[in-house]
Amino acid sequence: MKKWKKEITIHAPIEYVWPFFYGDLEKKKMIFPKVMDEVFTQQTEQLVGSIISQTYQIGSVTEQYEITIKKYVNEQHYKIFQESFLLNNRFHMTIDYELEAQNDTTTKFIYTSINKPKNPLLGIFQLFGNDEVVRRFMNRTKETIESAYKNGIQTNTNELLKE
Repeated sequence: MKKWKKEITIHAPIEYVWPFFYGDLEKKKMIFPKVMDEVFTQQTEQLVGSIISQTYQIGSVTEQYEITIKKYVNEQHYKIFQESFLLNNRFHMTIDYELEAQNDTTTKFIYTSINKPKNPLLGIFQLFGNDEVVRRFMNRTKETIESAYKNGIQTNTNELLKE
């Protein structure tokens, strides 16, 4: 098992940042450009336990993942979306996108990823992994959201719920 946890400050209000992680597919695509579509295949009233079918494009290969929502909190100053899925039929992934309002214009973004290999032998390769991919993702996310906020791009927090 490998765990990464990083945090970064985003200079935008929490309500503006949230739809990039949950609720607005077009905004989500801005930080996850390989995500093509998301549709609820099973939805619970409190969202925890819901399953989202996500279409993901890597080059010419299209993959489909079933993402289970494990944790969902949408409060005024604190938000978290935790998803779990099986990556390439090799790794059980659990990812937290956690947001904390620092003030009216600043949000702390905490990213936590846990990769658990299905086959214990794959765990050996994780020993040599580093956090470069996570750091690039965090920086790209910060730059993308801050640029969108500065340029007045609107967000729609209910897009996914319409499905």
